[in-house]
Amino acid sequence: MLRIAIVGSGMIVPDMLKAMQTVQGYEVIAICARSLEKGSRFGIPNVYTDYAEMLTRTDIDFVYVALPNSLHFAAAKQALLAGKNVLCEKPFTSTVAQTEELFALAKERDLFIFEAISNIHLPNFFKVRELLPQIGPVRLVHADYDEHFGRYDEYLAGKELPVFTHEYEGGALRDINIYCLHIVLALYGRPDTVYYAANACGRNQIATSGAATLTWKSGVTAICSASMDSDGLRGFFFQGEKGAIRVHGLPNFFTKVDLMLPGKEMQSFELNRYEHRLCHQLEVYRDIFLTRDRKAEEALHAQTLLIMETLVRCEASMPKI
Repeated sequence: MLRIAIVGSGMIVPDMLKAMQTVQGYEVIAICARSLEKGSRFGIPNVYTDYAEMLTRTDIDFVYVALPNSLHFAAAKQALLAGKNVLCEKPFTSTVAQTEELFALAKERDLFIFEAISNIHLPNFFKVRELLPQIGPVRLVHADYDEHFGRYDEYLAGKELPVFTHEYEGGALRDINIYCLHIVLALYGRPDTVYYAANACGRNQIATSGAATLTWKSGVTAICSASMDSDGLRGFFFQGEKGAIRVHGLPNFFTKVDLMLPGKEMQSFELNRYEHRLCHQLEVYRDIFLTRDRKAEEALHAQTLLIMETLVRCEASMPKI
């Protein structure tokens, strides 16, 4: 049984709680929030407002970091220094150097640390990877997470929300386009070129929508778009010289996969075993920890480092307006 303590009380927390209650081997025993009122609403037995105090508990196996983006590094580092394993929400940190520091610290202290990212662990994603050779050389990948956030209207009305602030490193790229990027990087590796164009139209010039164009010398181009300010396309479309693959649903759900080959009936696959999108990843982290599979952990670390590098490259490529 993995005993979990949570730091943070944002919108992802009830989702992760439900997933941890669904997947065998997890027990949430404590939470730290800014106030007892915020922490008490989840029904977790031990509620703290002092993170350092919570970390003195000797019965914590993992700390789940569910804070705003810019706070991930400090909270994860503090947990590692307290001798706790860490599951940290995406985006993992602010910089590549911070990511490398956390990985080195975890290794030095013989601890495990993971980026909490759902879609690269879904069976439907593995099916896409299996099917890709059937559509021949892939030339274009369209990855779209376009959804008008309900909280966008609150932002327009003047409410201060972490996901729409520079201070907390919000915006469409790091908050939701990261799901698109995770999939294309897991399939094709480090892109040779990266370019990101963003719409920063709000009162504080936060980028609430944008598109990243990634290219590989192998002949693949991926266009990853994400919006928090408007509805649009959702899913993935892989265009190959001999066919195509469509993935339905938001990129963090990956609900159904269609294989389309010329002259053949379309085949559809729905292989995710859990209804909740966060469950499959929890199986992976649990099994790696219990078997102490360092090789599998290193593979996930390599993916996280690649994502962090690509996010930074996207941000550096943005035209200065």
